Amino acid sequence: MKLEKIIAVRTTKTVYRDNDKTIKVFNEDYSKADILNEALNQARVEETSLNIPKVLEVTKIDNKWAIVSEYIEGKTLAQLMEEDKSRFDEYLERFVDIQMEMHSKQVPLLNKLKDKMNRKISESSLDATTRYDLHTRLEAMPKGTKLCHGDLIQAI
Repeated sequence: MKLEKIIAVRTTKTVYRDNDKTIKVFNEDYSKADILNEALNQARVEETSLNIPKVLEVTKIDNKWAIVSEYIEGKTLAQLMEEDKSRFDEYLERFVDIQMEMHSKQVPLLNKLKDKMNRKISESSLDATTRYDLHTRLEAMPKGTKLCHGDLIQAI
């Protein structure tokens, strides 16, 4: 595998393209369990009818964990929006359509986002009153097994 063409850099990982593959290389201190869980989540979502890249392998590269998956050719909606601002509303509609399609899928074996958020609130350094308020508000949200893209949640 060639780690020459960087296509994304995040705080804890760098994503490369090597021909028809994407290689997501995590920082050395990234949890092995979290990486394996991410690969498992992606594999479970592959079982839906969504057009997502398939996981090909989980490996180590230079003592760093990596997830290798298919590369899907094309531009991101963000790139299209930036390149042709006159079609921004059309691309935004497409983004909403994609989100609605994703949210229509049930993936019952995925970890529940509500459970994760409850845990993160509990582990936070927020004061007790704020934690209680957040737990209460989270509990009021609907329960379910619908698919939700974690990166989009983080961006909000």
